[in-house]
Amino acid sequence: MDPRKGRSVVKGNRSTVRTNLALSLRDAFDLFYNAKKAAGMRKSTLENDYTDNWRYFYDWINATYPHVNNVDEVTSEHIREYVNYMSTKPKYSGVENRETGATLSPYTVTFRLRTIRTFFNFITGEGLLTVNPIRNIKNPRFDKEDKETFTDDELRSLLAAPDTSTYAGLRDRTLMLLLADTGLRINEALGLSKEHVNFKGRCIELPASMNKNRKPRVVPMSADATRELLTLINENQRYFDTDYVFLANYGEPLRADHFRKRLKEHAAKAGINPALAHPHQFRSYFCTTFLLNGGSLFVLQRIVAHANIETTRGYAKMNDTHAHEQHSQFSPLARLGLSRVNKRK
Repeated sequence: MDPRKGRSVVKGNRSTVRTNLALSLRDAFDLFYNAKKAAGMRKSTLENDYTDNWRYFYDWINATYPHVNNVDEVTSEHIREYVNYMSTKPKYSGVENRETGATLSPYTVTFRLRTIRTFFNFITGEGLLTVNPIRNIKNPRFDKEDKETFTDDELRSLLAAPDTSTYAGLRDRTLMLLLADTGLRINEALGLSKEHVNFKGRCIELPASMNKNRKPRVVPMSADATRELLTLINENQRYFDTDYVFLANYGEPLRADHFRKRLKEHAAKAGINPALAHPHQFRSYFCTTFLLNGGSLFVLQRIVAHANIETTRGYAKMNDTHAHEQHSQFSPLARLGLSRVNKRK
């Protein structure tokens, strides 16, 4: 008996195993969200990736299994069923006038599942779960397809579509030209101000705060893009009191959704596949063309700020015409000149 406490002393290691707490799914996500926010996660990632992808899962499990309320009640079977549901779910289902026959792409399914995986790994790591329901669940496998993007002729037609006698047309053409010339992401381009443009050095100088990887980045520009950008900035200074480069008609910063709508109109006028009429296609065009023209994979990774070289490598796809040209030039048999060996005498 311990005279200080009046009870028996228990020797040996105490068990450190924690039992699952009755933590609701909503409270568990709030805990996860706040932890990621405290760790310095960008607001766009928290809202556009984590919050949206979690909401899709939360709404599904509420509708399919209304009795599952707590985080420890989610099982591997639930998650596998959710993956199967996503793989067969039509795009925009439930959205008026937008639902199509096409299903969610494997990339979208994997992207949404990644948020669920990150969430359950966090909750388990915090000791709030003893069994991680997603531990043995793998990402769905799918066939990789070549990235489709603009041809050179399509880009020429698209750049010719805006009416540059108007401010909006001049702005749209300059923005498209810049995106195709630099590979900037749309939000990076729309966030540009005059201080980010180095005209003498012909480059864009992006601070760490504007980059996805939180590192400063220098993006080279061609002489043509530099000249067009200077023309637009001079036009802005005539009518607006702002340092932003890309503006709406009344001088406020141009929004991505506004440009997407305008881009679809320009694509329709140019007779271009509507599926290609979104801003990221300019980045795809830049990456693909850069590599086809002999650019270095590692230099491209640095310019576009891919975190993983495999992402950059995904653009190293040769089209059929380019493959034939390269084969004709570099085939060993073509170089040996064997085509006349069996010629009849």
